[in-house]
Amino acid sequence: MISKISMKKKSKLAEMIKNNYLKSLHSLKQKKFSKILLKWRGQNNFDSLYPWRNSKNRYYVLLSEILLKKTTRKQVASEWSNITSRCNDFNDLQNIDLRKLKKVLKPLGLEHTRSKHLKDLSKKILADFNGKVPGTKKELLSLPGVGPYTANAVLCFAFGHDVSMLDVNILRVIKRVFSLDEKNSREAIDMHLWEFAEKLPPAGKGKEFNYAILDFASEVCTAKNPKCSECPVNKICNFVN
Repeated sequence: MISKISMKKKSKLAEMIKNNYLKSLHSLKQKKFSKILLKWRGQNNFDSLYPWRNSKNRYYVLLSEILLKKTTRKQVASEWSNITSRCNDFNDLQNIDLRKLKKVLKPLGLEHTRSKHLKDLSKKILADFNGKVPGTKKELLSLPGVGPYTANAVLCFAFGHDVSMLDVNILRVIKRVFSLDEKNSREAIDMHLWEFAEKLPPAGKGKEFNYAILDFASEVCTAKNPKCSECPVNKICNFVN
């Protein structure tokens, strides 16, 4: 009896040591991955192509995230000047005629949904937040059309917080590199993946890291025909190896 108990304790101890060792390896790989991506961004900076990235205007950050949903960055960039010339702040959004707003947004698609979200969002921000983009996740999630990804994107790009972001493109990258599987059918709300992603942005470099992984997903780790042979992460990527 004592022998069986002792064996069970030894087995649990061995399993605990193994799990801690694997976590340690994962942590080292996460740090290396982040370091490689930041170096890659230093050599491949695309910020000049996307005007909202070069602005400190928090309205522009929130607006861009709403417009970027199910739309490419190149599409939004091509229409950015036209949109912001008519809707340059929350007051403009509130005052513009709904039909005109739909017409302005039509080149991006989803103009009916987007225009409603922007109208409702501007109304709430003007009424509840004195016309300013709120700075907490709880407040951001209270806005129409804003989910966890958009809230974290605003916290990161507008307020400089070191928070993680998860969309289909970022998920593709980390699932390939680290062989992660979603435990929830809706990946965007899978806490397992969110918890993993939260460990990736280095302290003080959340904005740089998130831009890096977004650009990396778009330029290298693409959905179809990823450029694995020229990928800077290929030596530590489980998808390649």
